[in-house]
Formats: sequence, C-alpha cells, structure tokens
Amino acid sequence: MVDPSEAFAVDSYGAASLSQCLPAGLTKWQIHRLVESGRWQSPLPRVYVVFSGPLPTESVHRAALLYAGATSVVSHESAGALWRICPTPAKVHLLVPYRRQVDDQIGLELHRSPTLGADDVHPSLAPRRTRIERTVLDLLQGRRSADAALGFIGDALRTRSTNAARLRNAVLAKPRTRWRRLILDALPDIEAGAQSPLELRDAAIRRRHGLPQGRRQVRRLGSQVEYLDGLIEEYGVHIELDGRLGHDRTRDRWRDMRRDNRSEVAGLRHLRYGWADVLPWFVNCPLPPAVPDSSQSS
Repeated sequence: MVDPSEAFAVDSYGAASLSQCLPAGLTKWQIHRLVESGRWQSPLPRVYVVFSGPLPTESVHRAALLYAGATSVVSHESAGALWRICPTPAKVHLLVPYRRQVDDQIGLELHRSPTLGADDVHPSLAPRRTRIERTVLDLLQGRRSADAALGFIGDALRTRSTNAARLRNAVLAKPRTRWRRLILDALPDIEAGAQSPLELRDAAIRRRHGLPQGRRQVRRLGSQVEYLDGLIEEYGVHIELDGRLGHDRTRDRWRDMRRDNRSEVAGLRHLRYGWADVLPWFVNCPLPPAVPDSSQSS
C-alpha cells in the first residue's frame, strides 16, 4: 500500500488541506487516525502536515496559506523575513482580501487589505508572498521615526531584490503610505549611493548649503576591496560617516583606521563625521575648511 503522505510531501512541504486529502482517496476516519497516531499533525483546522516532529518554516507557511484560502499571501514580517529584510516573527503574517472571512487562530496574524491586487503578489516564488515593494510599504507602518523608515528603505535596497525606481513607483501608487514624502525626497540620494540615515542627512545638508556632493560608496582596491562613504575628487577629500552600524566593534575600528591611512598616503584629506555633526541642534558647530562653501565664492 502506498503511503498517503507521499501524495503531499514534495510540492507542498508536507502540508495538505482536507479538501485535498479526500479526493486523494483518504476518508475522514483515516485522516483522524493518522493524526491520533502522531504520524500526521494538524496545526490548523482542516489542515494537516503529513509527518511528525518539528515543523520547518516552509511547512508552517504552506499550512497557513491552505487554511486562509487561495487569495491569501504571506505578508508583513513573515514576507520580510523571506526577503531577508527583518527577523523571522513568532507568528505567521498573512494578508487576505478585505471581504474574505477567515477566523483568527493561534500562531496567525491576519491583515486585511481592500487594495490587495495581483501586482502586489510575486508571480512565481513559493510560498506565495507579497512582492518586496509591497512588503516594504506594509512594514513602514510600524516604523516610529524618520530615521527608522529611511534605514529600513536602505536595508531593502541592499538586498538587491528591488531598486530605487521600483520602490518609487510603489510609493507613488499608494498615496496613504506612511513616510511617503520623506521617502520620495530621499530616494534620489539613496539611488546615488547613500546607505544609512546619517548619509541621507549629510546629503540633505550639503544640498541645502551648496556644498559639493561628491560620489558615495566609492569602491577602492587595496589589499582588499573597500568602500569610501564619500569622495569629493575635485578637492581631494575622503569623507566617512560613522552611523549606528558598521563602526562600533574593535575590528571595525581597525578597518576604518587602515582605510583612513590609505587615503592619507594617496594624498586625500580625510574627514570623519558622526550624528553630532548633522543633527539640528549642532548646526552652529564650525565645519573644517577642507571643502570651500560654494555659497561664499560668488
């Protein structure tokens, strides 16, 4: 006799709904016995996993989608984890059409949207999930500050699963997106290479005061590949911005020191700034005169 588990183990990570089991030749009594014996599991009503033991994330996602129906998609933090822009959440987050009736269950976080359309869902990846652009817009709702929102946009772009143009189109298509104006204003600087909220603030300050922008995230070959936060070639200035990440561990500081020294040897003047130099209450601090202010030269 063929093991009934084999019918579902490959394509669905072992997850099957009652409506799939019955046409496969199983009776409700047989399904009940499989669950009672521990060979199968039932993580959600009328949904089964055809093996025992811990459930992998893929099986949990498939079981949740089977429970919520064909129009549901993995979304929010769960989709963010699949896109590698946030940690795996404790619950499975699903997005369902606004009018669809789905009962709440332990382990599920249901979100409803009147605007969920085919363009919001990735056409081929499994499990079925929102595109990264829709995922980013959904997760922006939980970002409590401008810097958190901008940092999250930078994280999404660094995955290379999307780009600034696609994010811009997604934001323009959703007028009620949180932090909409801030993101639209920042995307040109992000597209030019700014990768952190600190770099975005620096770009805005330079634009406001007529200072040269230079090039951002400049790739340089030495003993290994390294990146300069900013390079203003016409003035021979290398700029580093020490934000919240990437400069706090001892080995990071040694790396920064070696990079700064290589710039000095190459004849570049080196400037390093932190948050205190760009926050509004520090605007009266004198800036080093390494780069002339264009507003004073006219």
